[in-house]
Amino acid sequence: MILKKPWTLLIIAVAFLFCVFGLYWRAVSQRTLQLARTLRTKNSPERIVSLAPNLTEILFALGLEDKIVAVTLHCNYPPAAAGKPKIGTFWQPNIEAVIAAKPTLVITLSFEQQKNLAERLRRIGYNCLTINIEKVSELFEAIDRIGTATGKQREANQLVSAIQKKLNRLASLVGTRDKVRVLWVVQREPLRVAGRDTFVNEMIELAGGENAIGPTVYKYPPIGAEQVIASGAEVIIEPSMTPEDLVAQRDKAFQYWNRFENVPAVFNKRIYVINGDIVSGLGPRLYEGVETITRCLRPELFAD
Repeated sequence: MILKKPWTLLIIAVAFLFCVFGLYWRAVSQRTLQLARTLRTKNSPERIVSLAPNLTEILFALGLEDKIVAVTLHCNYPPAAAGKPKIGTFWQPNIEAVIAAKPTLVITLSFEQQKNLAERLRRIGYNCLTINIEKVSELFEAIDRIGTATGKQREANQLVSAIQKKLNRLASLVGTRDKVRVLWVVQREPLRVAGRDTFVNEMIELAGGENAIGPTVYKYPPIGAEQVIASGAEVIIEPSMTPEDLVAQRDKAFQYWNRFENVPAVFNKRIYVINGDIVSGLGPRLYEGVETITRCLRPELFAD
């Protein structure tokens, strides 16, 4: 009985020390995390060069407009992007112009020309971030990576969440209805369409559609009249990169497709010419692009 009291006091003392250490460690951890966030913000790049329209849109969406010092000739959205200094085209950026912009961060896509440019820039000491955006999931990863590299992680999380919520609401609206067969026309002469291994295919499916073209060797294969007829397309969509007069372009599209009168989309006059700017690449306007496609496939959902 005499030994119980010292052991009790010892246990209480040890428990007290653990509590004090736990509170101390929590405080230190919070201060360390806050310091890391502060350093990341201070070290975030002040001069950013963007080499693709969708990368530029992401930067603007994250609130980095003032830090963008140069973009490509193809970067036209948001409108303020068109006023930024230019460093060449999307396919052939000018390395001298990039260097002249004195960037602290250059963001490129991963296709060969831009990947090679990024490697050359790294060899001479420039900080480059190379992004791959060929699928919807990779868009969300790209936003996260750019947010991390620029000290905008919170804004990146919010942007991804906002896009996903909109897409989920649209999916609920579309429901489980039968899929609409879609022929997505990239160009008419020669006739070339979007295949299934493309982000366009993902957008069609998110809109409640199904690609009318089966598996193909190429992502954007050329097709002939026989394949058009065999596709049984219920809707034909043509994105236009000159959206000034979509009505006139749709009239021309009808003239072209009238030769395929046995195709359901032609017979039922379900041929749409849409603004190609919002569906030409994966960026923050993903939802707007998918909604535009959905309006072609399921106009009755938007009757109100």
